[in-house]
Amino acid sequence: MLKEAAMPAEGMRIGTAEMVLWTGAVVMLLVLALCALFWSVDKRLLNEASLWAKPMKFAISLSLHMATLALIVAVMSDGARTGGLVAATAAACALASLGEITYIVVQAARGQASHFNMATPFTRGMYTAMAVGAVILTVAAAIIGLVAATDRQAEIAPALRHAIALGLVGGTMLTLVTAFTIGGRLSPHVPAEPAGGARMALTGWSLRVGDIRVSHFLATHMMQVVPLAGLTAARLLPGGAGVAAVWVVAAAWSALVLVAYQQALAGRPLFG
Repeated sequence: MLKEAAMPAEGMRIGTAEMVLWTGAVVMLLVLALCALFWSVDKRLLNEASLWAKPMKFAISLSLHMATLALIVAVMSDGARTGGLVAATAAACALASLGEITYIVVQAARGQASHFNMATPFTRGMYTAMAVGAVILTVAAAIIGLVAATDRQAEIAPALRHAIALGLVGGTMLTLVTAFTIGGRLSPHVPAEPAGGARMALTGWSLRVGDIRVSHFLATHMMQVVPLAGLTAARLLPGGAGVAAVWVVAAAWSALVLVAYQQALAGRPLFG
């Protein structure tokens, strides 16, 4: 069961798509280490937070995203995992991620915001480019999830197969909804956050007003939570029960995202 649930066939060599995704994940960890070094010596603030907080959070998120996709590609059959669609999707995801993190780091070094920065034609153009890049790397998850879920040659346990489809496709849809809401409003806050407002440690989420980033975070990490639930169910439960458990987890997590989303739009903070 373990082999069927999570591991590629014995002796299978790593493919191009996996190599690209793992390389991208490692690069993001190196960026994280570099930004942590900058954070230790550069005490400048932007919007009451360290200039290097955003680059570090994005580096962690992008590394986790690409590592997740690499692991899912690894359980595909040889034909699917070495196909042109998966390779092109992996390359597009890695390039979009590299473009995103590069601009975020450069803007941090300049002491300027990378997101919601409409000060000049250049920053407006880059904000649009970042939105396109975010769509590419997010939709990449849905493509890889669909390929894995429909790959009948792959030795994937039913619970994990359902979890991959629900987690990656569902997570993609909810991520795009929350992200476009934030982008369209040019702010994650509902209403505008007052100066000096209390914020949650580490995440920086507002504790005074509604913050759409909570639902965005939950939506994005549905791509890890549901497949992990599927892997666990495949190991511990018989086929039908495992699939049912995966659907329950996916439905509950989606409901959590939507509740957090509606709460933020109503202007209520996470613990309000």
